[in-house]
Amino acid sequence: MLKLSIARASLESDPDKWAWTGREWRHGASRIEPYEHPAICHEMISDGTAVAVISAERGHETDASPGGSPVRMAPDAYRTRLRAACQGVLDWTVVELTPRTATIRAGAWGVAPLYLTSNNGKLDGSWDLADLREHCRVGALIDREIARLLRLQHRYTHDTLWRGVHRLTERSTASWTANGLALAYPPGAPHTEPRTLRPGADVLDAYEQLLGQAITRRHFIADRSAVELSGGMDSANVAASLTAPDRPGITAAAMLLGGEAREQQIRRRKEMISAFGIARDVCTDVLAHLPLNPAGRRANGQAVSPYDDPWTEAEEVMMRALTRAGVWWSFGGTGGDELTSLRDDERPPAGEVPPSGPWTGKRTLAVVDHINDGIAPSPVLYDSTLLAFACRTPQFMRNGLWPVSPLADPELIRFAEWLPRPWREHKALNRLRLARLGMSPEAVHAPVPGNFVHAMNNAMRRYVLPFLESMVREGGVLIDAGFVDGDGLTKTVNSEFRKGPHGEMDRTLFQIASTEIGLRGVSDGGE
Repeated sequence: MLKLSIARASLESDPDKWAWTGREWRHGASRIEPYEHPAICHEMISDGTAVAVISAERGHETDASPGGSPVRMAPDAYRTRLRAACQGVLDWTVVELTPRTATIRAGAWGVAPLYLTSNNGKLDGSWDLADLREHCRVGALIDREIARLLRLQHRYTHDTLWRGVHRLTERSTASWTANGLALAYPPGAPHTEPRTLRPGADVLDAYEQLLGQAITRRHFIADRSAVELSGGMDSANVAASLTAPDRPGITAAAMLLGGEAREQQIRRRKEMISAFGIARDVCTDVLAHLPLNPAGRRANGQAVSPYDDPWTEAEEVMMRALTRAGVWWSFGGTGGDELTSLRDDERPPAGEVPPSGPWTGKRTLAVVDHINDGIAPSPVLYDSTLLAFACRTPQFMRNGLWPVSPLADPELIRFAEWLPRPWREHKALNRLRLARLGMSPEAVHAPVPGNFVHAMNNAMRRYVLPFLESMVREGGVLIDAGFVDGDGLTKTVNSEFRKGPHGEMDRTLFQIASTEIGLRGVSDGGE
């Protein structure tokens, strides 16, 4: 929610010199720029010695606060306001500047990432990783984080791909002093276990009530809101709760799948749009905007983060269409898979990690056993949800949208953790609710799995494999640095080309291409 650049001189001088320009707070060479959006509130307060910026998602019936001149408070009132901000139930970030220290704290939601780095007496931060590209050097890569991405073993951590550039994870604290920048994890968040239901308990009523509260606890305007309605269970339940009778102006959006699931998706969405009374529909054809297509963000020279969503090209088209339609809020089903997931002790024993492919370079092999080093403790939300926020939210924000994920709400998480296994298995909770709403058997139990395999196979053959061939011929960051073996990559690419038209392609090859493009786009190439 913030972009910032703090010079040490501004910590050691009069905090009253901070001033609002209409877009950001400035003090000499220092600046703090909040994300301007009606979903977010911002304020700067001071007690005469310290100064703090509070940026928070706007709650229901909370007055708009789009910035403004710093507010001087008595010390007790200042501390009370800071404590209240740090107990917010929605997303928040607090930056506090004292004569010797800049302290940045994050809330439990982590919807908007914040990347931080310090150098030459300056602290820089942004929700957009590309803003820090001068600090992202190909000669200063973190091996274990590269290995996590290439092997699809993503972890929620302070690490980024570059030494000295950090992700402020949920509930973490960053402190910047004359000794440098240090980040500290919080204690692990407690979670609970399944319970026995009381006789006569109406689980679906409780679910509907909690989901409704998760939606309405935040400020939004219905006719400026959309729901990403893929036709799946998670987004369908969000849409069913979002489209109340007093909210007739909701827009639906979706990326249309390829293959045999496409017509089924169209039918299911049509039924849901009619049943929920959705006003408009904005669809994007994934097959027309495949990953690495020549007109897309990755191929046309834009700085694309290695953490960006695999479908960023199609999502860019969809988000721009929503912006043109006047949408400001985008509701979605992120967090739904985790909400009804089985516990570790309820799942079958995990299989062995697949062996390293022939493309795996020596530098990647050397850190395979360190994938879990330095990861964050148990978060309030699920780590996979937080990683999804980090890869998608910046793109929403660049398009003037604020993403809302009601299924990630902590109260809903606790409720689902209490449920006996049969309510969570195979998304039974979501399916039973849709069935009670009168949805058809096809809408509740799709005969054909809805996924992006067909589209990814197309992207692999048309764009990804040719890119990897050029990477071997011309060299690339990952090959030159020893993370990917060029000869092994050639063998793997040739093997993929020999697969039949319906054979599922190796997804790790897309990850190699995506990481390579991200490193080229964001890194400055220096040591």
